[in-house]
Amino acid sequence: MDGKWLGLNGGRLVYGHDAQGNRIPDYSYAGYEGGGVPLPTVPVRVAVPAPGAGDATALVQAAIDKASALRPDAHGLRGAVQLAPGSYHIAGQLHLKASGVVLRGAGVSRTTLVADTASARTLVTIGTKASYTTVGTPTPVTDACVPVGAREVTVADTSGLKAGDEVVVERPTTQAWIDAIGMHGIFTPNWILRFERKITAVHGKRLTLDVPLTNALEKQYTHASVYRYTFTRIDHVGLENLSLDGQAMAAAPDYAKSFYNAAPWEFHAVQDSWITNVTWRHFGGSGQTALGPQSRRISVVHTQALDMITTGSSARSEAYLLQGQQNLVQNCAVTATEVHAFTTYGRQAGPNVFADCKATLVQDTYDAGGHQRWGSGTLYDNVTLDGSLLLVNNGSRGGGHGWSDANSTAYNCSTRSYMVQEPPTAHNWAIGCTGTLQKGSDGQVQPPGTHTLPTSLYTQQLQDRGLSPTAAHTTRAGSS
Repeated sequence: MDGKWLGLNGGRLVYGHDAQGNRIPDYSYAGYEGGGVPLPTVPVRVAVPAPGAGDATALVQAAIDKASALRPDAHGLRGAVQLAPGSYHIAGQLHLKASGVVLRGAGVSRTTLVADTASARTLVTIGTKASYTTVGTPTPVTDACVPVGAREVTVADTSGLKAGDEVVVERPTTQAWIDAIGMHGIFTPNWILRFERKITAVHGKRLTLDVPLTNALEKQYTHASVYRYTFTRIDHVGLENLSLDGQAMAAAPDYAKSFYNAAPWEFHAVQDSWITNVTWRHFGGSGQTALGPQSRRISVVHTQALDMITTGSSARSEAYLLQGQQNLVQNCAVTATEVHAFTTYGRQAGPNVFADCKATLVQDTYDAGGHQRWGSGTLYDNVTLDGSLLLVNNGSRGGGHGWSDANSTAYNCSTRSYMVQEPPTAHNWAIGCTGTLQKGSDGQVQPPGTHTLPTSLYTQQLQDRGLSPTAAHTTRAGSS
């Protein structure tokens, strides 16, 4: 591979950059524990009896609550709740609210959570919502520009900051920046990008961060700052080795409007957690993965979203929706009509990754790519799409989606067609993608029409950090 933005030298990636120092980010920090870390094998602590014919919501929830009350071990794990083979009918919702608890089936073809009752809802919720609390006084970033891909920032005052501190690098949206990117009347200056990072070193007034930034901090457009914070999340929770079926929800009288709420599961304030070896069918929800904006370092691996039930609404569902930061969806599959297959919502700080995913869209062909409002730092790696991959400015669509991807990369993707546009103050990249390159693609395209080496950017970036790529492909015994 030889190009302006990425090259290989001695088996390692070499990065090009623009005049401000912006480069393709290192996306490998996405996933459980920051990427490249095997998922833990959690021992069974509570066994659930085989399901009967009636509603099993209380039965399964009682088992989850029992495990949640156990004392966590030295690794923060309380234990797995083991479901028996069979179909557990869930008339309500299941809630995982404690760290260290895993809900595990006997296999994707053996244990199923079946939605009962005709109402659109999320079948399993994980965590609850939380809010940031600033600790101490924020210190301003004094650099004229901290480029994309950087791990160092200069601040006005490092007193009270030390290596190991968890901090937020905050980038407020200003009208000056909105005007610079051509979003006047579409974006409003009422939101903030918050990059959650750890300080690894302090040298004078210079901070080194553990994870590179996926958006530039430009003094002429924003007033960035760094501060310590608290944010209550649960961790080390997961779903494993089971399937879910949402067919009953489609009978809801208002399903044509409420199908967005028909989802298998949703993460709220959760970190370092996972979904693995899980298949869900007949849901219609807006974001089947539903990794919410407060989630981080979540791995969703070896999953399938099949036979989604949507409607003819112009506002389509999302099959796999990434929000939050450092989240990974890997080895996934979609079959559906009228959906955005792999997408992000806006205002997330990144990095986030879709890797080795395939969408076979039935009857109608729709798109993938950022859906709205400056989804910063997403990698689409080896994505196969029966449709279009769009890293573009959506303008006033949907009430003002505007620039929907920024500093995002499509790498070795196989599509019917793709479009990559260049946001002011940022870049979007397409490297090694196949399919028809659509007119209007003024982004960074290298080289079009043929795949390139290395096969996977995410995997190569992990290897360059000295981590094993197989860690992201962990499976379980009994997952058939």
